[in-house]
Amino acid sequence: MADIFLSYAREDRHKAELLSRALEHAGWSVWWDREILPGASYERLIEAELSAAHCVVVLWSASARQSNWVRDEATLAISRHVLVSVLLDDAEPPLGFRQQQAANLAHWDGSVMDPAFATLKQGIANIITRGDDPAQRTRAATHAHATPKRPVWKPIAAMLLVVVLAVIGAVVWSGSDAGSLSESGATASGERQPRESTSVPGAANRMPRSVAAQALSLPAQASVTLPRERVTLTILSGMLEPVNADARLLTLHIRFSNNGTSFYRTYYSNLRLVIDDVPRAPNDPPLEQVDAASAREFDYRFDLPAAATGAVLRVMHDGQTAEIPLDVAARRR
Repeated sequence: MADIFLSYAREDRHKAELLSRALEHAGWSVWWDREILPGASYERLIEAELSAAHCVVVLWSASARQSNWVRDEATLAISRHVLVSVLLDDAEPPLGFRQQQAANLAHWDGSVMDPAFATLKQGIANIITRGDDPAQRTRAATHAHATPKRPVWKPIAAMLLVVVLAVIGAVVWSGSDAGSLSESGATASGERQPRESTSVPGAANRMPRSVAAQALSLPAQASVTLPRERVTLTILSGMLEPVNADARLLTLHIRFSNNGTSFYRTYYSNLRLVIDDVPRAPNDPPLEQVDAASAREFDYRFDLPAAATGAVLRVMHDGQTAEIPLDVAARRR
């Protein structure tokens, strides 16, 4: 397993080799398809290295924009949160990959002292470091900023004493006033007056019934087809669940029907939930394969504002775009 997976178009091979040497000079191991051994399964080896790399560096250029391989590799990298983008010319990355700041190596000559290369190194280091043991780093940071602890047994003992005295007082008061309470609970006619209802502990923190989980009302046409791939995506069901006062979780159960003659991977398609013209990526999307002439079902989860009423599920793949409108308005029960 290499530290860095380098993704690039065939036309940019020379620059990819130049960058690979510079990154290895910086101390990282780099994998790119020049190292594939004869007889090895090209596709399986690429997928294994791509899934295991700590960081995926994608070289964007006019040629890379047209490469399905580069788009597929970048899609998987962004779903794993390990993508670092590099610009080799004036061409922008495709839609869906422009949210990240990219290192500009359009005029880089291969020097490891170039400021642009230093910027790229820092971005890669941030990704790889983030992939180390986060719990250990958190503990170290906590210990570094911790203040000396003071003895706490004294204030705890005082608090316990106050609680004990309060309990004793409540028991004594309850015993002495039981008769008077019983008498005050009845009227002159002998009928007992209803007492005031007591609040249940924690009731104030409960989610009101008006925002409880609800099934999504699906449109009549809840499927889209990618004609070139002969793959159909169908929303079978949906569920809206409250997270807090400001957010909800939308779960879409989607069937991928592959009517083509080759396998299809779920990350070949970019699924985005668009609300108020803002696309939202799914949380931990599945990275699965659907064999030819078969179908599989997966759950896609999206965060959305509690006040949202309308949304669109947008499916994008290799220049093809299809949309399914969704009604996500919260309904009172």
